[in-house]
Amino acid sequence: MTLNAIQSLHLQHFLPYRLSQLTAHVSETFAKVYQDEYQLSIPEWRILVNLAEKKSSNAKELGECAVMDKSTVSRTIKLLQQKNYVEKITDENDKRASLLTLSRQGNALYQELVPKALAWEAQLLAVLSAPEYRDLMSSIDKLEQQLLRLKDGI
Repeated sequence: MTLNAIQSLHLQHFLPYRLSQLTAHVSETFAKVYQDEYQLSIPEWRILVNLAEKKSSNAKELGECAVMDKSTVSRTIKLLQQKNYVEKITDENDKRASLLTLSRQGNALYQELVPKALAWEAQLLAVLSAPEYRDLMSSIDKLEQQLLRLKDGI
């Protein structure tokens, strides 16, 4: 390949960069909903909401859903346990294993945060029409499917 054939990379037109930037800004801005008033970190929020949705799960599954590395998941679970938001229970299918579940306090916190999270999301999405929102979600779904194919080498 000659130097003339090399295309230039413009970050503002490079999707991985734009998505990374957007994700960081959304996460940082949304964190204000729960960080100051509830003293939750971003990893704690992610584990809390994933656990609320799943009802019970093991640490490995939570890490996969929250896209977090094993050590961060482990530290975060310990912090949530210290705050009495998460508790360990015995897995009924495998008595040697334990599952994590929200405690009564964790569930109460989640129930208190949901309306605030949804209100924040509504503010963010207020700039999109209903068709634009549907198109955005459809595009995200397509990109996720393509990433799975690329990851699997298809």
